[in-house]
Amino acid sequence: MKYFIVSLFSICLFSCAGDPESTEEVNEDNSGVPDNIMELEDSLLVQEDGEIFTAEAAIDGPDDELWVFRPGEWEGEPLEPMPETYEVLHVIPYSGVSRTPYTEMSYTNKMNFTLWDKFAEHTGKVIFFYDREKTMVASEFHVIDGKPEGMASIYKPDGAMYMQKRYENGLWVESIVYPYSCDWTFDQAESKLYINDPGYIRNSSGETVHRISATLREKEPGDNHMYKIMEKASFENLFKINNEIFTGVLEAYFEPSGIDGDNIYYQLNFKDGMLNGDVKIYNDWAELELHEIFNMGELDTTVYVLDYSEMDGLAKPIIYLYPEKEMLVDVQLDLKGELTHTYPKYNKGWQVKASPDGTLLDKEGKEYYALYWEGNNHEQFQVSEGFVVPGEKTAAFLETSLEILGLNRREANEFIVFWLPILEQNPYNLIHFSSDEYTEMAQLKITPQPETLIRVMMVYKPLQSPIEIPQQDLAKLAKKRKGFTVVEWGGSLLKSKVAL
Repeated sequence: MKYFIVSLFSICLFSCAGDPESTEEVNEDNSGVPDNIMELEDSLLVQEDGEIFTAEAAIDGPDDELWVFRPGEWEGEPLEPMPETYEVLHVIPYSGVSRTPYTEMSYTNKMNFTLWDKFAEHTGKVIFFYDREKTMVASEFHVIDGKPEGMASIYKPDGAMYMQKRYENGLWVESIVYPYSCDWTFDQAESKLYINDPGYIRNSSGETVHRISATLREKEPGDNHMYKIMEKASFENLFKINNEIFTGVLEAYFEPSGIDGDNIYYQLNFKDGMLNGDVKIYNDWAELELHEIFNMGELDTTVYVLDYSEMDGLAKPIIYLYPEKEMLVDVQLDLKGELTHTYPKYNKGWQVKASPDGTLLDKEGKEYYALYWEGNNHEQFQVSEGFVVPGEKTAAFLETSLEILGLNRREANEFIVFWLPILEQNPYNLIHFSSDEYTEMAQLKITPQPETLIRVMMVYKPLQSPIEIPQQDLAKLAKKRKGFTVVEWGGSLLKSKVAL
């Protein structure tokens, strides 16, 4: 069985193009899209000509990717062969999904995406539908060799425009219609937010609500001002939006996963330029992380703080495989404990076809970028050396340490994105990188045997105040990558006492 994926390469930093001539208030039904751009002259919704091939799609995997496949293929054997040529590709929800509308069909709204495998050869029109009867269009665009070219439009089930973007050679160029403001800059020293594509709504209380999203074209590379707005230094002056002292609500969003998948990052309430009322901050998994109530700039009540310290077991070890040439690889894990989560499913091991770029295919042709597992270990780690790191310096510490240990930029980025919210909230953390103790606790047997095996297991303990502990020499754990390389990273909360 072979699957074909619409690879939705998520970009957390992006920018809208377009400069509306006037600021217009919008209503909640339009999700922040100004009325003057809701009616577009060049709609792609026209009757297409030529042979149509209809595929099915379903959401799968930890990253909620939209998989496209031939009808019947999910069950084992496709009902019909792929035609040699076809002009239009229709994609409908998988027959095993009964709910309507199937809103995940709008997941093509991410910034960059492409058709993979056999569908990568398609040049022509592509239409995704919310329903199997093809009465509700979810999105439509043209592709050249599987890559979007020109306008791509995403609609709500009622036919209203939700988003419209333009592509060149498969890469996003600009967003003409977008549910949030994303052409903006922030001056932290002056506590001023400048929004160049303003679109706002009125909530049920009549308050002005500005919705912003991340921006790609930062003045300082790598400096994400959406995060800076939350810092204490941002409120040393009266908070202003477009040079006016702000009263209302400011919401920040990550890139939406679908038309109903808005992933909010924080919500700040202001009165006369000061924090007043609810302040809510969410993590990358849309969990409420912090809820505080302010009274005219002063913290009044802490309602809720997400307790990451309750995390147990070995959390999110993931394994990357980088052979020198494409080959079949068998991975066996012998854990002194119980596996609690695996993806793909661990069935007496993982058997995958691995490529030099790290791409993995299972026996059914489904693609992965890594092997994932979590488990409960029967034995506790013993720590007698390590690092005491202030919470606010966690990112810099991990950047340096992971490079020494041999992780590349992508691997280090994924490590930090997962662990930073957990570590950064603590005043201090004791951090130790386990070596022989971990490899004995969770033994890996890989065939063919890799020439380089890098296993990074971070053991940490939250601290209210610093302690004295001998510093760990990471140089002893450092490895240089050569030949067939396997990399694994994960972490675990230290519950036993520190051996001092």
